[in-house]
Amino acid sequence: MKATDVLRSRAFAVGAFVAALLAAVTVVRAQDGPLPEEPPRGAAVADPSAPAPPMAIKALKIIPVVGDPIDHGVILIRNGKIEAVGKASEVKIPKGYIVKEFPKGWVTPGWVDLHCHVAGTDLNDMVYPTNPELRNLDAIVPDNWQLQAARQGGVTTMLFIPGSGTNLSGFGTLVKTAGKTVDEMLVRFPGAMKIAQLGNPERRAGDVGRTRMGMNYLLRERLAEAKKYAESWKHSATDSSAKPPQKDERLENFRGLFRRDFPVIVHTVWVNGIEATKRLLHDELGLDVIITHATFDSYKAADVIVEAELPVNVGPRMIHYERETGRILGLSKVWKDAGADLSINTDCPVIPAEELTTQAAVSVHHGLDEKSALEALTIRPAEQMRMGDRLGSLEKGKDADIVIRNGPPLDARSAVLYVLVNGKVAFDRKKDKIWF
Repeated sequence: MKATDVLRSRAFAVGAFVAALLAAVTVVRAQDGPLPEEPPRGAAVADPSAPAPPMAIKALKIIPVVGDPIDHGVILIRNGKIEAVGKASEVKIPKGYIVKEFPKGWVTPGWVDLHCHVAGTDLNDMVYPTNPELRNLDAIVPDNWQLQAARQGGVTTMLFIPGSGTNLSGFGTLVKTAGKTVDEMLVRFPGAMKIAQLGNPERRAGDVGRTRMGMNYLLRERLAEAKKYAESWKHSATDSSAKPPQKDERLENFRGLFRRDFPVIVHTVWVNGIEATKRLLHDELGLDVIITHATFDSYKAADVIVEAELPVNVGPRMIHYERETGRILGLSKVWKDAGADLSINTDCPVIPAEELTTQAAVSVHHGLDEKSALEALTIRPAEQMRMGDRLGSLEKGKDADIVIRNGPPLDARSAVLYVLVNGKVAFDRKKDKIWF
């Protein structure tokens, strides 16, 4: 072997070792998240619940989502809420407000992603096919690196739900992507109940639930028990002569579910899965249902779903190859054309949360109009969660979850410059570490 070949071989070996070491460090960081910074001894720790100082955002263009875009606009923020939105010539900035100017900035509300698994640690508990007693509120890890990356991509609210390894995997939590504590992040618990039909939960252990017939039997049985429990409590509250049932912690969260305080979000795909979801959960049990995924040939049941007024949360697949015709279909466009109430998800980390903009851009590339795509990231998922009074648009009185980019918001090349969550600075591109 020539001397040059020996040197090349050694250089390759050293390079491979360094690459492996960097990969190992990355895996450890991905699993453990960033180490928290400890304040100096004796230093005062800021109260996370304290409101940020009032602020004014001035930018080239403001897109409120509800209402027309505003050129050369101003947003006033106070006590975590939007105080005013309008043209710079019409909105007076009061004294004492911090003024942030973005002469080339495009401003939108923060994105809302309804199918996420990165706000904490636990994903699935695979012992039983149905786990109604489980919740992921206690598994949240505030400000982990994936949440930081999410808000750097413009996502300010996410529905953190258990995985799809079992039919009924528990209750998820609606959270903001910024906050040093769970209480600071929390928007609502329960955010939604998670059910999975078809695909992932088709178990192979030989127990009931390994087939689609078995899965639907178990769900029907468990939910019928829960409905009876919820109705017993409701009856005892309205009839003074009725004795309340014995409290069962396994079923307590179902009382809010059957009051429709929050929805059930259902992992379901293919035309037969979509129809089974509608038949069991909407028709038989009268639940507030959000269909999530809605991929493969699910759109063939679009007329049934639209007629039942079930919202559809599409992703992470955004296209479908239709074998019968040889066409590649944009799923968001197909559902929207059918009249569906449409939102878009990442199923992060299947698609990283910070790529939610790219999910919408793919939808636009395959025919979805930009207005519908923008709504599918903001006001539509907010309203699907019954949180449209707080989230999803830049309007007076709503949470000050605000994102500023250096270009059009649905252009995946536009960089996020600045993010506010509840009126507090959650990302500043000039200062913060970039995670992607």
